[in-house]
Amino acid sequence: MAVGIDIVGDIAIARFEEADKALKRNAAEAIMDKMKNVKAVFEQAGGIEGEFRLRRLEHLAGEERTTTVHRENGCSFRVDVERCYFSPRLSTERQRLSEQTGEGERVLNMFAGVGPFSILLAKRRRAEVVSCELNRTACILHAQNNRLNKVAELVEVINADAGLLPAIVREKFQRIIMQHPSRADAFAAQAVALADRGCTIHYYRHVLGVDESEAGERLAAEVERLFPGASVYSVRRVREVGPRWLEMVADVRLP
Repeated sequence: MAVGIDIVGDIAIARFEEADKALKRNAAEAIMDKMKNVKAVFEQAGGIEGEFRLRRLEHLAGEERTTTVHRENGCSFRVDVERCYFSPRLSTERQRLSEQTGEGERVLNMFAGVGPFSILLAKRRRAEVVSCELNRTACILHAQNNRLNKVAELVEVINADAGLLPAIVREKFQRIIMQHPSRADAFAAQAVALADRGCTIHYYRHVLGVDESEAGERLAAEVERLFPGASVYSVRRVREVGPRWLEMVADVRLP
């Protein structure tokens, strides 16, 4: 009956096909019985919504709390699954970026959330990271996560709209992460303004297409429009997010 389950720390977030509340609660109890590490189950109604990219959750079973500690790639993250954006499905993508990042790079994360991309790069590559996040709650948790993972001296957290970054930050960056696939296009000019020579921009988008090839062509056209000076770029599928909708990423190298 559940059409998808995300496990964040010891919290399960389930999406269901149409079903009555009793059946959903039974399914939630079955999830906890099968997954002994799960202490709470919530239903997600609808998609990721709003300026802060939040889930609408309803408690179904177990402990009635939305805070947890999620562990991945050797890092630990305090998360509030109701008040902050966090996707465990991006763990592989975070690992990929950490493998591409050089030691000690200057990195800008324009939409940092509670810090999973930023902290992994700092911990694995000793990258010097500036993390921007509009959601105040996420910023507070990000700062806690910096200390939890012993990278507080490497990661600066800024609570601001990413559109204001060129007026706030004076340095240039060797790598920029734009992990806001529904709105990243609105911030392309700011990313270019903050890019150092030879900077790599990781540009994430939700793209409509019948398959990965069509979605890739559409993203490539957008990259050429928004980053006309790009010396080279590649596009790849990250994950499926809905019928005919893919999350794609373009790794864009500026001259």
